[in-house]
Amino acid sequence: MWRSLKQVLFIAAVLGCFGQSVCSGGLFDTSSKFVIVKNEKPLATIVIGEKASADEKFAANELQNYIRKISGAVIIIKRDYDRLSGNLIAIGRNKVNEKTMPGVDTLEREGFKIKTDGNILALAGKDDAGTQFAVYTFLEKYLGVRWFWPGELGEVVPQMRNIEVGKIDDTEQPDFKWRNRGPDGALWGAKTGPTEMHARELVLGITSEHQKEVELWEKRNKWGGMKIYGGHALGEIFPPERYSSTHPEYYAMINGKRAVPDEDYDYKHEGQVCTSNPEVVKVTVEWVRNFFEEHPDYDGVHITMNDGGGFCECEKCRALDSGEVIKRAGIDAEEMKKRPGKYTVISDRIFTFVNQVAEEVQKTHPGKYVVSMAYSRYITPPKNVKLNPFVIPQYCLWSAYKHSNAELKKEHEEIAAGWAKASKKAAIYEYYINGSWPGLHRLFVPYLADSIRYLHKEGIDLYQMQAGDEFGINGINYYVAGKLLWDTSLDEKKILDDFYQKAFGRAGESVRKFHNRLGDLWKSATEEGSDISCNSIKNTRLPDVYTQPILQACRDDLDAADIAADNDLIRKRIEFYRKGLRYTELTVAGTKSAKKIVDMVQSTRKLKALDINLFLVSDAAKNEDTKKLVAEAVAAWQERDGLVEELKNDYVLAYFWVRYNEISREEFYPYENLKELTKILQGK
Repeated sequence: MWRSLKQVLFIAAVLGCFGQSVCSGGLFDTSSKFVIVKNEKPLATIVIGEKASADEKFAANELQNYIRKISGAVIIIKRDYDRLSGNLIAIGRNKVNEKTMPGVDTLEREGFKIKTDGNILALAGKDDAGTQFAVYTFLEKYLGVRWFWPGELGEVVPQMRNIEVGKIDDTEQPDFKWRNRGPDGALWGAKTGPTEMHARELVLGITSEHQKEVELWEKRNKWGGMKIYGGHALGEIFPPERYSSTHPEYYAMINGKRAVPDEDYDYKHEGQVCTSNPEVVKVTVEWVRNFFEEHPDYDGVHITMNDGGGFCECEKCRALDSGEVIKRAGIDAEEMKKRPGKYTVISDRIFTFVNQVAEEVQKTHPGKYVVSMAYSRYITPPKNVKLNPFVIPQYCLWSAYKHSNAELKKEHEEIAAGWAKASKKAAIYEYYINGSWPGLHRLFVPYLADSIRYLHKEGIDLYQMQAGDEFGINGINYYVAGKLLWDTSLDEKKILDDFYQKAFGRAGESVRKFHNRLGDLWKSATEEGSDISCNSIKNTRLPDVYTQPILQACRDDLDAADIAADNDLIRKRIEFYRKGLRYTELTVAGTKSAKKIVDMVQSTRKLKALDINLFLVSDAAKNEDTKKLVAEAVAAWQERDGLVEELKNDYVLAYFWVRYNEISREEFYPYENLKELTKILQGK
């Protein structure tokens, strides 16, 4: 049945605005109506400029499309030079908005205004991104549309015969100036083929349509901001095929020798450079300048060292260090002192190098930023170096998913505050997913919300996350984070209320219970600071955390939601979550079965993975029951692998990170070894 406008406006005011704070700065007066559709008939025209940009045209088409989805009415799109009459929805820069929207140019980047003025509804931004965000905010805030996850299943579109709004005068600007679902740069270590995540995804079988749908979901939820390229960058700046034989002196000195990348170099790990070498600075400056010449639309570019260790131990590099020794659990303080080339803090040398590059780049490309992660042995601010205003340090290992532990939270906040104080502009790199966590359930909404507000309070307004596409598992983390990064004053509880009501109707409370159960589980498992990872079969805590009673309770929550569901569309959304839960269940089951086999092997206490050779010389290999156990383990991982392939393009799981975990944490993923072991035990 069609809902009356009054009902829809009431829902939008109570639920669609996520609480009063989201409507702050705006006026919504129902006493004066701007009618768009009446009785399924269009009563307004969309207007764009004579020279409308591609983004403005896209925004107009999006508005036209969603009005059609809501009401069935097709609004005509005209140019501002056409003959115009009646109610006009003016999008972006055009003659209609010149009079209606004074002051748009004074807004910050991506800022926008939504305003009614007589027969005009104006939607315009400081730039094209702002104009698009104006359209999406209008659809969301005033017409009740939602995009909870990518694809049509995650979309909520109310049905109305009539569309009309009252007086509106809204202005919005983002709290965080970079809101990015990364990562970028070298990630997938590989001798050949792409190492950047999105390019590698295509090699792995993720479709371009899948990627475009995720990008569109991000745009509709106002992700964006500054354009910053890269991450671990040395594989691009110093490709060994160009420099290893001609300039070995560019590379780090380790134990008295230059550590030139060899045939095993994967363009992400090791391959560090001698940052005190003036020629290394020159090569980097040239590379950065060339990047900005080729990509003038970018604001910043990374020159971050590669992942892993292998930093230079030459006298000139070490002379720049502060003399501090890193804090690392499990390493004796005396051992650190004995090997200063391996355990000293190197922040001063790294940011001396970054400063030198930034200073030279400013001479040719003023206003462009040089970015470096604050990571590894340079995770804390330098002691003796003042950062250039156009250097952006990006603090990594800020991991709010660990913040149920008060001590870790305090440590992270102190480091973040230090970088905010040490720089004119600082960024954060947050781990929503990582190599040791292949996209299992890790819900930490209260902690991510608290951390985003803390960072904003400290003056850090650039935020990039290491993210995946596991919307059927941890999508609620991404959805809430996106809302708060745009507007930190929002209440995450009201965002969640809106989410459960709009996406699931009467089934929402059971879905909320499902999420709360998993959130409470994560909190209890991490509040003592314990690591929960998928680094090795022997040491993982997965089976102890995701116990069968917990998983059964989660299944019961979703079954209850299914019973309460109002229609088949909601049941499909519940099934979307059920598939995500199944992935976690199968991963835990496979881990548990492989762990049993590893624990049976008594030949060495150092065994972390399913080592075939060690297994075959153990007493366990002679046990007839072992064959049955191996067969069970193979079956568990085979089913899990089949599910992963089935769902790779369905937004349920993070396919890239599942496969990345398998190649980067070989001690955890036993499937290939299990298959080989089966052949041996069967005498094949």
